[in-house]
Formats: sequence, structure tokens, C-alpha cells
Amino acid sequence: MTDAVLHINNLSKRFGALAVSDDVELSIAPGEFHALIGPNGAGKTTLIHQITGVLSPDSGAIVFNGADITHLSLHQRARLGLARSFQITAIIGTLTALENVALAVQARSGSSYRFLRPVATERALNEAAMCALEEVGLTARVARDGGRQQSEQGRHQRDP
Repeated sequence: MTDAVLHINNLSKRFGALAVSDDVELSIAPGEFHALIGPNGAGKTTLIHQITGVLSPDSGAIVFNGADITHLSLHQRARLGLARSFQITAIIGTLTALENVALAVQARSGSSYRFLRPVATERALNEAAMCALEEVGLTARVARDGGRQQSEQGRHQRDP
């Protein structure tokens, strides 16, 4: 239990008389992968929302890297490194990978969204986007295509 990167202890959430999660226990050690499976309405999304801070549990505790995060907000948890991914990603198919990531960096940084300045001139924005692409191993693709490589989804959307 002490080496768990994430430990959930007696987590419960009710919506009126409906117990959506009831005394959930889960420990995840570093390097482990887990999946939540079950039919629609089983409480999978509610559990994920409690872990990530979208919903507050009615009882129980969530410990991440040894710190109790049960009452932290979603953005506080994300700053600690706990975040989720979504099944459906939303990218702009007509933008390059670098441009899509730069847009996400811009939104997160609270940039001024200067619409009349070409985004390519936003050095700090593009450097942060390249760092993010490097973390997931996509810099070679961007470098090879000069940042002009369209996403697969974007190319298929334009094909006749």
C-alpha cells in the first residue's frame, strides 16, 4: 500500500438513493496498468471523475504519490501529475501536429490569442509545443515534414 502511486480507500458516491460507487478500494503501483470495465451505468465514469476531481466523493480517500488529494480540485490534481485522457480526441484536421499542440499550449497558458500575428512567430508557444511533441516521440515527424504534416484524420477528411 505504501508503494502505490495511487491508492483509493473506501471511496463512495451516491446520487440520492442510488449508490454509484460503494466502498471502492484500489491500489496502483508504479508501472502498473489497470482498466475499468463494465456495462453502461456501472459507475466507471463516476469513479474516474472522483479520482480526477470532477466529482467530490461522499466518503473515502484518494492518495496520490503519498499525498491525500481527496479534496483537491481538478486543476490542482493535474498540477501534481494526475490527469485523464479521453476516448475521443478532438484535433483540428486542417492544422499540423505542431499547430494543434501549439493551440493547446496557448489555451493552457492563457495567451492573449493575438489573431493577426502568425502563430509561427510565437517562439515561446512553438517551443513549448515542440517539447510536448518530444515527450510523446513525434518530433522526428514534425522535423521531417517541416511542421506541415497533416494529421491522418485531417488528410482523410479532405480526400474525395
